[in-house]
Amino acid sequence: MKALFSVLFVSLIAFSSCNFKSSDYKALQEQNDSLMRAKQQMQVEIDEYFSAMNQIEQNIEKIKETQGILQTSPESAELTDDSRAKINDDLLYLNEMLQTNKDELSRLKSKLKKSSIKSEELERSIARLTKALEEQTSQVEILKAELIAKDSLIADLGTTVSSLGKDVENLKSDNETKQSRLNEQEETIHTAWYVFGTRKELKEQKIITSEGIFSPKQILQSDFNKNYFVRIDARKTKSIPLYSTRAKILTSHPKSSYTLEKENDNFVLLITDTNVFWSVSKYLVIEVD
Repeated sequence: MKALFSVLFVSLIAFSSCNFKSSDYKALQEQNDSLMRAKQQMQVEIDEYFSAMNQIEQNIEKIKETQGILQTSPESAELTDDSRAKINDDLLYLNEMLQTNKDELSRLKSKLKKSSIKSEELERSIARLTKALEEQTSQVEILKAELIAKDSLIADLGTTVSSLGKDVENLKSDNETKQSRLNEQEETIHTAWYVFGTRKELKEQKIITSEGIFSPKQILQSDFNKNYFVRIDARKTKSIPLYSTRAKILTSHPKSSYTLEKENDNFVLLITDTNVFWSVSKYLVIEVD
């Protein structure tokens, strides 16, 4: 009896071990894979932070070098036109570099605030760079005042540099506005709509109509319900699952630009040439069972 019990006990352990390997092990493996992906993503984000901060530090060194060059400008009250032009270019460069670094630090602060990463070291590094940039900004302002004192004509340079800086900002803003409008126009041009449903559903939405049993079926002729359609980007949509064993395209689309294929016994519309497919109509109506 004891021998029989021992055999049953060993068999039970073996059975439990098999169950663990077939189900629990798979779950643990998936959990491990998920943790590895999260770790890799976090590492990529951290690398981006340090890469951006290293670039800012390099930019601050460049700002210091340019300041050093300007501080060694001749003390003579009379500067040549070339000297004034060079100073003008250097001052403009300093303004642009300072603004670029301020924008990048602002972006890093915003990203870190929204990130799941909580690192005191990163926060301290960003705070240190912010302070260093503020100090460089103050020193550049002092340097401008000193240069103006050296040559009365440089006073006009300060106005010119400020004006140029504003022009750059205005140009940047205008370009962003124009790009936004272009994106909106591009999206509108390539927007299309599709719907699929049974004959009854399409009739209820006034997408298809007919006066009588023997009257020809009309599509999108009346005040149909546009909200019933799905809006898509015609450039990106290559396939539309129809979830039906029967499908019939009612709107006009060149037959050479699409195929109806079956996947798991249900039809899927595959668009092989998006430009040609949507060239006749931006609306797609499909009747299914």
